[in-house]
Amino acid sequence: MRRRPKILFVATDLSTGGGVNKVIRDLAVLFRERLGADVSVVNARSDKPSSYPFPADIAVQLHPRRSLFSYFRLLFGLRQARPDIVIGPWTQDNILLTLAFLFTRTRTVLVEHSSWHFHSPAIRLLRRILYPLASAVVVLNRHDLDHYRRYLGNVRLIPDPIDAPATAGQREKLIIAVGHLEPLKNFEDAIRAMAASRLEEQAWSMTIIGAGSQEQHLRQLIAELGLSSTQIHPPDDLASWYARSSLLVVPSRIESFSLVLAEAMSAGVIPIAYACDGPAFILEDFPENLIALGNVQQLAERLAYFAGKPDLETLRRQLEASVEARFSPEIVTGQWRELIEALLAAH
Repeated sequence: MRRRPKILFVATDLSTGGGVNKVIRDLAVLFRERLGADVSVVNARSDKPSSYPFPADIAVQLHPRRSLFSYFRLLFGLRQARPDIVIGPWTQDNILLTLAFLFTRTRTVLVEHSSWHFHSPAIRLLRRILYPLASAVVVLNRHDLDHYRRYLGNVRLIPDPIDAPATAGQREKLIIAVGHLEPLKNFEDAIRAMAASRLEEQAWSMTIIGAGSQEQHLRQLIAELGLSSTQIHPPDDLASWYARSSLLVVPSRIESFSLVLAEAMSAGVIPIAYACDGPAFILEDFPENLIALGNVQQLAERLAYFAGKPDLETLRRQLEASVEARFSPEIVTGQWRELIEALLAAH
């Protein structure tokens, strides 16, 4: 780049874990290390430390949760820092961020981590009105790209960066599912599919890794279905789970990308996923690994199919190569570099 750009990320609550907060941290580090940018992060609605640590050379401001009006005042006050580019990761925040930086020289980049149809009609209307005022809108899959192109000329597809975790270890007869234990993740279908597959009779087990409001409900369902080798485990080091696991199941019906899916692929874990927007994009060259939305029986059959397949090493290598070619930090940083340079040139 011709000069060192000043980039500001505006996060909502970095203390809650989750894929989006990890992506914010990873992009901030990549921009600092590979683009030479002056990067800072505002944790706008929480004064708790980030779940994913930032290096010392990236400043992170912590702000307590506040009323909507006070939150907008905070965003408006960020204009004084005069960043070249401000990046927002959440739809509702992006709407306010667009308004806060109107009529400034700061370029506003809005990243959509939710599928276009996820939000209420009111939020969609505000998005349709205000997003054309942003400098750029970044989406994570082709379905969202096609949707936003209907009324935006400033939309780009840049997926999340995936850094392959170390994967030394012996593959076990283990299926994992990962995420917040909330209705959106739909882990109930994974449990029902495990029961229907009868894989526990062949010494297979399933572990759901996460925490959330549905934990007790899911534990009750496991007991009702008589599953003895299916469990729920608190979130911890995913790399160690990737190293041990043979299969991953992603039963979400709405996903804009699915960081876990791409990470597991890069670690050699075979995924089976509902064909919602994000997984359908990530697995577009692997239709055998995609399941029709809500088809628990097909999900069970595909689990049994891959569990019984004698040699999966070729498929593992193909999945790993696909992630490396499309989502590696080098590829994704290059796409961001192109966008940032274009925005700076437009000044």
